[in-house]
Amino acid sequence: MSTANQIPRSADVVVVGSGHNGLVAAAYLARAGLDVVVVEAHSTPGGMTSTNPMAPEAPEYMINEASIQASLFRTTNIDEELGLSKRFGLRQTVIDPAHFQLAADGSSLGLWRDPRKTAEELRYFSKKDAEALLDLYRVIDAAVEIGLPAMQTNITRPELVKVMKSVKAVVKNRKELSAIGRWMASSQAEAIEESFEHDMIRAPLLTSLPFMPFDADLSGWSLIYLGVLSRYGVAMFHGGTGSLPKALIASLESDGGKVITSAPVEQLLMDGDRVTGVRIAGGREIRARRGVLTACSPKTTLTRLLPSGVLPPKLRNRVDHIPTKKRGITDYKLNIALSGRIKMTKHEKWRGDGIDLRLACNCFHTYEEALEAAKACVRGEVPEQIPGLAQVTTAFDPSMAPPGCDTFWYWSGLTPGVPRLEWPEAKKLITERVIRDAEQYYEGVESLEVARRDLAQPDLEERFWAIDGSVYHVDPTITRFGPRKPAPGFAGYRTPVPGLFLTGSGTHPVAGISGMPGQNAAKTMIKLFKAEDSGGRAHLLKARREQERGIEDIETAGTGDSPYKFTALR
Repeated sequence: MSTANQIPRSADVVVVGSGHNGLVAAAYLARAGLDVVVVEAHSTPGGMTSTNPMAPEAPEYMINEASIQASLFRTTNIDEELGLSKRFGLRQTVIDPAHFQLAADGSSLGLWRDPRKTAEELRYFSKKDAEALLDLYRVIDAAVEIGLPAMQTNITRPELVKVMKSVKAVVKNRKELSAIGRWMASSQAEAIEESFEHDMIRAPLLTSLPFMPFDADLSGWSLIYLGVLSRYGVAMFHGGTGSLPKALIASLESDGGKVITSAPVEQLLMDGDRVTGVRIAGGREIRARRGVLTACSPKTTLTRLLPSGVLPPKLRNRVDHIPTKKRGITDYKLNIALSGRIKMTKHEKWRGDGIDLRLACNCFHTYEEALEAAKACVRGEVPEQIPGLAQVTTAFDPSMAPPGCDTFWYWSGLTPGVPRLEWPEAKKLITERVIRDAEQYYEGVESLEVARRDLAQPDLEERFWAIDGSVYHVDPTITRFGPRKPAPGFAGYRTPVPGLFLTGSGTHPVAGISGMPGQNAAKTMIKLFKAEDSGGRAHLLKARREQERGIEDIETAGTGDSPYKFTALR
């Protein structure tokens, strides 16, 4: 990697942001023979998959700054195609069970990769729920088989092979279609309560998946995570999540690409109506001969980096209304460095099977507490309980802390989006309540504390350059998926502005550690560049028709006061 004083003057493609999606795209583009430069605002690469020393609080401890488990990444062929494991040292291990629901009395329920093993544990609490779980898994498994091919392609110009794969899955699972429709149309709370009666299965299906308001129609889709868990398993990377960007950078550099850190982009450069490069803080410029791909929040790209007036008023209005803080809930992240080992004596004694409960991402709040927390957040209140996921990272990789010491990781999606308190006071209260409750399950998380790093919404925005601290970049509501993600006219990775492309969590299909947005964006760009290189008027006409089909109302959007002539394709 290079620093800002080694910025090149030009490249074929400039990628803004070194999160794993930006790096996946950059690696594919470099592999296709393009000269690629990635510019990263932070001093280290990786974005929300970063693993760094906990400096200055406890620099001898390594922490995953945001993400921790890889699920959707395992649904892709990125590892194989880029040789991340075979050539560049990436190592991952499936965690099974990936999650536990912990109860105050010491009991627990493991969510295993094999649904039958989960159902067997669930029978202890409810035989009825055990059967209902297997029924739900059959429906969700069918939904995953149908939907996954659409996630692995450009949603506005899908590959025929992916379309046919989905069609075949529909035919194969036609008996489940009505059940899929009922489940996905319902609210998350409705779907859970319809299927299950016991808190031990209700609670984790709510606490760990707070994407939409729990009572909103169509929020039931979030349970599709169960299908990914069972079909592909959930893994962790050895050396922390940062091992993924490290391997991606090695792949990129092997094909001549570069990553420049400490290089925040101030503005996209324009030549007429086309994006032709970036301006780095301090005035340095990098010219992009083929295009600029941004992997940061699309709202950041389109409202802050793109010069004012480039977009016609109608399109500018759409990007101004990309939702980033409309759910009432937002995210919170906590890392704690500990002087010793966390114990989970009561719960491990109850199970008696020798499983290290510290290894999985666990929930320990009740179903009702999660419901009440969401309601409190909408009112602007800090909930009395802050439901979320807890994990002892050093249980998986002891090398991330001094010998005999642990690190504790906690994430919650149930903190208030707009708190009544000022954020410093609200964050203090959130952290106190998280630690208070966690100590009842993770013995030592409070008494062994050496240092902590807690990130509330404003901290997440500052650290990860994400508007409103949204780790999803775009609110993950069902109406912001597919051709409306991040906004109508901007799906499909290729924007209405020539030379400008989007990727990252705010583009199709989803956030989380998947790499699919980066892979899809790179394939879209490579296909376009090959078509451009073939030349000829026929190509230009075809490309213009494709662009116009993917962007509704572009011809009637108007140019407003733009100093740049706006066209669908130059």
